[in-house]
Amino acid sequence: MEILFSAGIAAGLAAAAGMRAFVPLAAAALFAQLGLFGLAGPLEALAGWGAVGALAALAALEVALEKARGLYRVLNVVQVPVRAASGAVLAYAAAGAEALVWLVVGAAVAGGVALLRAWLRPPATEPSAGVSPWFMSAAEDAVSLAGGVLGVFVPLAPLLLVAFLLLFFYRVRRRRSRKYGGLRILSD
Repeated sequence: MEILFSAGIAAGLAAAAGMRAFVPLAAAALFAQLGLFGLAGPLEALAGWGAVGALAALAALEVALEKARGLYRVLNVVQVPVRAASGAVLAYAAAGAEALVWLVVGAAVAGGVALLRAWLRPPATEPSAGVSPWFMSAAEDAVSLAGGVLGVFVPLAPLLLVAFLLLFFYRVRRRRSRKYGGLRILSD
């Protein structure tokens, strides 16, 4: 049963890392420093207050850069491998470092979420469908933060939050792609 619990936490934290790379990593480092989350092996270096502060600063920088209009697309492309690496580290830490396969699983989950996010989230240049790019970015921030906090205690909860957000992005993208901007009465 403990293996399933660890696998759920690993998958949830990796999914949250697919949205924002450093927010769940900073939350895990904070919980490790407070003694609520155990880091195994070489990841014990993340358990100091200096590492918590550095990861929190990187998380704040990532959130701020995500709000810049011109940097959004470039940041998405650059951050996919960073998010995959963050997911690998979190999955490895959550699984207790019993097997290196968790590095691959975490990278696959976080990388898959990052790629889906980049593909499903409509660009800021498309005509509005009632949802601003700032709102979508804030929703990503909230899901990543909630996933990083909940993921340590509730297995698979972040995975459900991420799935809901990706479904929301899909619906917005589909609505924006309609011929008449979402007015169903005018469609063919």
